[in-house]
Amino acid sequence: MFSRITAAESASIQQAADHGADWRLAQGEALKLPIGPGPRELKVLEGRVWLTRDGRMNRPALDVWLEAGDSLAVPSGAELVLEAWPQARFQLLVPPLACPELKRRPVSAGSRSHGLVIA
Repeated sequence: MFSRITAAESASIQQAADHGADWRLAQGEALKLPIGPGPRELKVLEGRVWLTRDGRMNRPALDVWLEAGDSLAVPSGAELVLEAWPQARFQLLVPPLACPELKRRPVSAGSRSHGLVIA
């Protein structure tokens, strides 16, 4: 049995979820980040990021600047080094195509509550 969520509670859940998915880098801070399993998408929300992706036999190394609003597809198994200039907030997302076992099913009108799908 599910209890009804008030609008105030729904707003606080969304706010907590948004902040929980964000990575933050302070000025001068660097982060080594292995990717996988599966591809990801790195999306810069605020600031600017200097990103270096390792090279492989079949894929050259990559060294790019990403600014707020930019995104980059990152292959599975890549290793990234990120540095903020001067600070940055970003998300590392799993694109839908990275989840081939994802089963889509219709959602009936009665199963939604404040935008949350209850299966």
